[in-house]
Amino acid sequence: MNVLTVYLRIYADAFRQALAGIGKNAWTVLLPIGLLYANSLASGVVLSIPYLGQFLVWIVWAAAASCYLYFVGEVVAKSKVKLDEFGRSIRAYFWSVANLFFVFWVATLIIGLMVPPPQQPVFTRLLFLAAAILLNAAPEVIYQRGSYGGLETSQRSIQFLQANWIEWGIPNLLLLALWYFLPPNPLGMLGSVGSILEAVIEGAFLHLVMVFRGFLFAALDGTSHRQRMYRYRSSSAA
Repeated sequence: MNVLTVYLRIYADAFRQALAGIGKNAWTVLLPIGLLYANSLASGVVLSIPYLGQFLVWIVWAAAASCYLYFVGEVVAKSKVKLDEFGRSIRAYFWSVANLFFVFWVATLIIGLMVPPPQQPVFTRLLFLAAAILLNAAPEVIYQRGSYGGLETSQRSIQFLQANWIEWGIPNLLLLALWYFLPPNPLGMLGSVGSILEAVIEGAFLHLVMVFRGFLFAALDGTSHRQRMYRYRSSSAA
């Protein structure tokens, strides 16, 4: 069994488990759009608060991210989740996410203090790009490894990517390309109803990708390329 066949099986298994997990918790496909809408409303409210608005926005975002990671983690753990776990979900990974946000905030603060104003936007964009790449596995590190500190999460995400950058990167880039090349507003002729349907479909697609990533992370984390090859060759021979 060659390398391509082995990894296609790993990706297929992760996708199959993602479909099964979401099928067991079908209501969770509405989580992304629901949380994004609620987060947008809450952020707009707290931003109007003098002095504390920007700080409170980070708290709102951390709570929303914690909520979503909790439910994704439960789906990946093959559990049956209910909406009444919402309160627990906000607390589950709040500080883990907030600590990671704090590291990012410190980095932006350093740019603001050390980089001349004309160059600050360029360095800020480079920071966002570096975070998107190096912290790509941070969500899975938080809810599967239970990392707490911002630096700890960053280091573990980077370590995972160093060990699995090809195996992790290829399916993620393909999914990103699929998202990018989808036609904009395919249901625009339906007006506001079409916009709502598009938002729900995009949210469901995002949810499927995140659950798929969770199962893929579980399959790759802590195993070497040689171990995966041996395991799948052995299962094929059996």
